[in-house]
Amino acid sequence: MLRPSLRAAGRQRFNCSNLGFTLVELLVVIAIIGVLVALLLPAIQAAREAARRQQCLSNLRQMSIGLLNYESATGELPSAYDFAAGTNPATSLNVGPCWTIKILPYIEQQALFDQFDLTKLIRDTVNDVPRSTPIPSMLCGSDAFNQQAMEIPGPRGPASSSIWARGNYAANAGNGPLLSGSGSGAIGIYGPDSPGWLDPQRRGVIGPNVAVNLKQITDGLTNSILVAEVRAGVTPEDRRGTWALGQAGSSVLYWYGSTGDDNGPNFCGANADDVAGPNSSDSSLLTAECMPDFTGDDWADQATTRSSHPGGVNLGMADGSAHFVSNDVDTSGTPGFHINPKVQFKMSTWDRMIASADGETITNSPF
Repeated sequence: MLRPSLRAAGRQRFNCSNLGFTLVELLVVIAIIGVLVALLLPAIQAAREAARRQQCLSNLRQMSIGLLNYESATGELPSAYDFAAGTNPATSLNVGPCWTIKILPYIEQQALFDQFDLTKLIRDTVNDVPRSTPIPSMLCGSDAFNQQAMEIPGPRGPASSSIWARGNYAANAGNGPLLSGSGSGAIGIYGPDSPGWLDPQRRGVIGPNVAVNLKQITDGLTNSILVAEVRAGVTPEDRRGTWALGQAGSSVLYWYGSTGDDNGPNFCGANADDVAGPNSSDSSLLTAECMPDFTGDDWADQATTRSSHPGGVNLGMADGSAHFVSNDVDTSGTPGFHINPKVQFKMSTWDRMIASADGETITNSPF
């Protein structure tokens, strides 16, 4: 029989062998957990982005179907936005409703539509509440800037600024700028008699003061862009991604194919977009975000489709479908500026998707 002192020593040895982790073991476990988190985090982020992209596609389908229902009810698609004769559409905010406002009853937003007084300008204070109301189905979850409202400075400083809610979807006006006159205006899209709208190589589907019906989309509904993504402006004054405003980059796309300097989805070339709001002090942020803009004026006459999805953008087509298209889609049309409306230019696959009646076929699907 063991003496008491030996039994105590045995108990002591037993207790020592059942202590918790040593420091080395604890550090090893922490390191293993860190490695697992590092391996799993990109997969989790990728899964979340895939879900956001699918939700964005669903939003585009809803927009497209709303537009098709509008066309069925009225006989034509809504115009990009309305403005009076003599108004410069690229600079003036004295404009009427844009296409997004017009389709509100067709996307289950009748109550919001009823809040607008369409006998007044959309910038009028009577329309402050509806135009500053975010619409979830017009927002893409991948856009980090779309929760920041757009502000147009007023004559009495911030207190008189007008506030506009953001949006991430824009209609396809076509492959010409929102300009009139000589130079680039010679191919401008600014109404039913504008040279860009009358040119079958350039005409889109939803232009300012003008639109088409489905029978006029002769290239095929599945081949013609109806709506596409845009990103919200990276500063409060940057008007891109503003659902109730119909200018370039806000809720309409202009001159975003060949013959211009904004050719293709998510184009990052210097001065690519020509929109209102950004200034030269924003240049470094615009470059870092791949949101270039020509800051030499405050005109809104050119903008391409943009998204925060890796590798491309979502498009809503005129048949009501929605697809993801890569940034690497064929954009190899006529390079450089081509502003002679009497001379045809070589069209890329991207150009053919923009134009709705050019008569050329898309041989290889970009989807």
